[in-house]
Amino acid sequence: MVKIAILMTVHNRKEKTLQCLESLYNNSHKHTIKVFLTDDGCIDGTKEAILERFPDVNIINGDGSLFWNRGMLAAWEASTPTMPYYYLWLNDDTMLFNDAIDKLTNCASLFNDESIIVGQTCDSINKNVTTYGGRSKKRKHPLIENKTNKPITCDTFNGNVVLIPQNVYKRIGMLDPYFHHSFGDIEYGLRAQKAGIRNYIAPGYIGECSRNNPIPIFQRKGKSFFKRLELLYSPLGHNPNEEFYITKKYYSIFQAIAIYIKLHINIFFTK
Repeated sequence: MVKIAILMTVHNRKEKTLQCLESLYNNSHKHTIKVFLTDDGCIDGTKEAILERFPDVNIINGDGSLFWNRGMLAAWEASTPTMPYYYLWLNDDTMLFNDAIDKLTNCASLFNDESIIVGQTCDSINKNVTTYGGRSKKRKHPLIENKTNKPITCDTFNGNVVLIPQNVYKRIGMLDPYFHHSFGDIEYGLRAQKAGIRNYIAPGYIGECSRNNPIPIFQRKGKSFFKRLELLYSPLGHNPNEEFYITKKYYSIFQAIAIYIKLHINIFFTK
């Protein structure tokens, strides 16, 4: 048996969280798993419902200021004393298919557990549409779809379903705490690639996850200019400082400056 630490962070999505956990515990694998879940200030009864239905879940308490990246980091830090063989990132809006964990671990074993394995998700209505998974290093990190029956490489990835072997963690560590919400998963994939670790997209779909609204919240209609500026810098926005940080680190200072300026110009336009 292989011990897998499931890392999650949740905020006020009780029904989705419970459905996600149910899909996880209903998986047909034979591994030993332990869930480490950050409750980032939920006020909708998520924590209580989890403890009632899934009492084995290890809950880490947040205050609502952690968001995805720092919430996942808190869960990761709590899990490390158990020395799992794998860490599995799992978003609570992702519903795993029954064979998801076996697919991921079998794929990892092909590469001697020295590579990161990314799970693709499909839309919950149109099962032929890929929503999250591997990403390219090109500008805006476009999605790479694996339509083959074999693992293929990617430059980085979304953090919805990602299997990270202990061997990888020992080399490059955890998520970067600089980020609040976005960018942490993209940065981790780029960091792995820079360190010579390969990122592979597992074949087929691992689960279902509908795509979020593609229009950034700071460009949506019905908000004043100053409100859009506030949203740009919010954790759920597209923080220019965080974008500058990751672009300078993995691309160039010139690209970082150009993108920083463009983000502020984009506030003037709604979609």
